Amino acid sequence: MTDPVEGPPEDLARSTPAGAVEIVTGLGKAYKGVLAAAAFIAVFILILLWGANRPTNPTFADASKSTGTTAAGPAFGDKKVGVGSSCLHVLVADTPEKRSQGLRNRSNIDGYDGMIFEFGQSMNHEKTRFTMSDVKVPLTIGFYNESGLRVDATDMTPCSGSDSSCPSYGSKDNFNVAIETLKGKLPDGPLTACS
Repeated sequence: MTDPVEGPPEDLARSTPAGAVEIVTGLGKAYKGVLAAAAFIAVFILILLWGANRPTNPTFADASKSTGTTAAGPAFGDKKVGVGSSCLHVLVADTPEKRSQGLRNRSNIDGYDGMIFEFGQSMNHEKTRFTMSDVKVPLTIGFYNESGLRVDATDMTPCSGSDSSCPSYGSKDNFNVAIETLKGKLPDGPLTACS
């Protein structure tokens, strides 16, 4: 005699297809070690990349010293630059924003010898001009080519008007660097090393 069959045994019963959640959960359990190692490697690489973008020798501004900040403009760095046999301590205008601000709205140059305008490339002397709009003290500007030779220099007069209404000053030849000092204080000679 046979027993009545009600259906296939449980292990032969048709199962429903697994859903996305069950598949991910199953894979997660099966590859738990591999996923943990991949996560560890990703975090390690991110830490290395974060460290690679930091300066090798960071310096911090001393709050007790002037950083060349003006109330209406950007903070300027400073450095020493040789001109002829002199060593000048100057503010550095090395971005478009800093070059545009220059020495505007200052009644003095705060113990510096002037400002250096660094362009990083040869500038067309016919298109690159300087104005004394809102500059309060008379200045001398010198223009230097990529070899560091001075190609021109001129005195500039303060002007209370706008850039378009004030006289503009330029070089007679292309230049890479310009240095502004108080009128008559720009040393003769090329750019040199100084310590």
